[in-house]
Amino acid sequence: TTLGDVWVPNVNYYKMRLNGNPTQSDRPSDMYSANAVDALKSMGPALAVAINGIPILGPNDAGDISIDEAGLQLACGGHVTPPLALVNTSIFPPGAPPPTAPIYHYHKAPNCLEPFTQDYKGISRGSTPNEHGKLTGWAMDGFGIYTYQDHKGETPIVDECGGHFGSVEEGGEVVYHYHVRVFVPYTIACQGPALGKCKDVQGRTDYCHYGCGAEVCVQPGTDEAKLRSYLSQWNDTWLDSYTMNDFSGVKTLSATLSFVFAFAQLLRVFF
Repeated sequence: TTLGDVWVPNVNYYKMRLNGNPTQSDRPSDMYSANAVDALKSMGPALAVAINGIPILGPNDAGDISIDEAGLQLACGGHVTPPLALVNTSIFPPGAPPPTAPIYHYHKAPNCLEPFTQDYKGISRGSTPNEHGKLTGWAMDGFGIYTYQDHKGETPIVDECGGHFGSVEEGGEVVYHYHVRVFVPYTIACQGPALGKCKDVQGRTDYCHYGCGAEVCVQPGTDEAKLRSYLSQWNDTWLDSYTMNDFSGVKTLSATLSFVFAFAQLLRVFF
């Protein structure tokens, strides 16, 4: 208006199942897919919804350039879409979704939400950075998206889509889920599991993660019996059709014991 910007209500609708099926025969799928996972959305570019109801969009804004490459500074990981009259749609790649009406949305991790601030405020103030990351939202395929860390504050070992199999609570059930990242694509590169085929569902830009070197990625220390029990809801033998990373944790333990032994021997030499 002549008086400046005016905030107005905007309602979007989403439907997704909250028990995604990682054994679907069409996995992986495009990060924005809805129909293939029995989901619906009124905002085409949305790939997920945060726990506060605000949509999470892909890593790029207008065109095929990521938010960071474009130099956009996003407070709390999001911004407001510019008015349609100011959007130059001629720079959009073929097949790109049309621009939306002005609405606040996320591209990066919504790091002003409580799951993130809980980790940031310091151990003396009650933060728990040594625990599995907290839920921040849901992808359109129904799998949860969690904050940065895994159990014990360890780095999540994720597939090319940005997800993996593991528990989200100490000693809890194993599920497939995603973790946010500080780098592109910030949330997910595709709807997983990736199965080594992330690049097959990318557009003009490849947003795939590095992966774990196998078709199925499992967080080290995960209970295989719980993993197979989880997958048996849909397919008892699905896991046997793919390669997996070593998630036993034995290598890490062996390396730690070797270091302790070597250090003990060194102490004997000097003392």
